[in-house]
Amino acid sequence: MNQWNLLYLLIALGVVWTAIWLYIILNAHRIEDEPVVDQKVAVYRRRLVFPVGTALLIGVAFSLYFMPYPGVRGRTIGKPIVSVDVSALQWGWVMNQQEIPANTSVEFVLTSQDVNHDFAIYDPAGDLVTQAQVMPGYTNRLIFEFDKPGTYTVRCLEYCGIGHDIMVATFDVV
Repeated sequence: MNQWNLLYLLIALGVVWTAIWLYIILNAHRIEDEPVVDQKVAVYRRRLVFPVGTALLIGVAFSLYFMPYPGVRGRTIGKPIVSVDVSALQWGWVMNQQEIPANTSVEFVLTSQDVNHDFAIYDPAGDLVTQAQVMPGYTNRLIFEFDKPGTYTVRCLEYCGIGHDIMVATFDVV
């Protein structure tokens, strides 16, 4: 089962779970069994819970469209045009390429020579744009397309030892 089928299954289970709880909440007490004051509260609860719950459910489903990940909204990055080999070691990054073309699909081939690291790329403004885990004995691939030229910074987000804070590299998007 791929991750998208699992996501759809979890959304469907969430909808069923929410429907069950709404049914329980709305039918916990019958209006006829309550005093007149509680009958009014029950009526307002029924008028409020269903519309609010439905609006929240629709809002969550609608927000999935705006997720910034490839594959959502039908976007696919496709086959990368540029490949950059990146090797992590305490406490630095070794990259086989320092200039990357803008508006081009780039694949970072990530390996670690020692411990777990996290390859995090920050744009020239200092905002995190993408990241991936880097583990020894495993090759991870990160595909990304840079739309703004400038100097990007790579930092490690996984504590990897005493020199973790100096594990920084840069590359230029031209």
